[in-house]
Amino acid sequence: MLNHIIWDAVFAGILASLACGLGVLPLYFKKIDNQKQIGIGYGFAGGLMFSASVYNLILPGLQMEGHQIEIVLALKVVAGILAGTFFIWLVERYMDTHESKTVENWGGKGVVLIFIAMCIHSIPEGVAVGVGYTSGELHSSSLGDYIALAIGIHNIPEGLAVAIPMRLAGMSLGRCFFMAVFTSIPQPLAAIPAVFLAWFFQPLMPSLMGFAAGAMIFLVILEMIPDALQQESAVKIAWAFIWGFCTMILLQIVL
Repeated sequence: MLNHIIWDAVFAGILASLACGLGVLPLYFKKIDNQKQIGIGYGFAGGLMFSASVYNLILPGLQMEGHQIEIVLALKVVAGILAGTFFIWLVERYMDTHESKTVENWGGKGVVLIFIAMCIHSIPEGVAVGVGYTSGELHSSSLGDYIALAIGIHNIPEGLAVAIPMRLAGMSLGRCFFMAVFTSIPQPLAAIPAVFLAWFFQPLMPSLMGFAAGAMIFLVILEMIPDALQQESAVKIAWAFIWGFCTMILLQIVL
């Protein structure tokens, strides 16, 4: 029975990961001029990531455990946000002092940090899938299926948020697709220990979601918006950010 649950969780996590690659599809129909649209693209992608942080991570984290926003629950989320922020700050400082050819080949520090932040973002989602398959009665996988489907759907616009900066950095569409999918690989990997240790991971979910949100929000403020402002006026970047923010909200409802 346990092996069956593990395979269900891993398979669901893999499908949810592949859904992230679907976010690249709009770029097949919309040509991006690397020089003219890099500022707008970064602003729009920043709005997508900020919206995902708030609506897919922070708010669900605050609504766990009986759907009540309790002070202990809020403190768990806040602690996670601060830890995620501190982690990305450390990574950014390390990259500033250890610039390498590898970072340049990836499109620069900003693209690498986006990749890291989105990988982190996938970990609590994978844990949620694993915990979902072991919640309640073990013979029923409907909760796990529902969670995996929901995560797969919201992975689509998140894949777009990953792909836009990478495309602007000059990556091919095929590589953008691969990298978008790769950022979600932690989902099936995290689902496996979550199946065995659901009792351990469930109380940690608010902090894990806060950690991922903090990493993404800090990245948007630290790298994406300043880079965008170097290319375009503040007004245009602000509008691009708002459009990205609203687009993520609408896509979550439509999809």
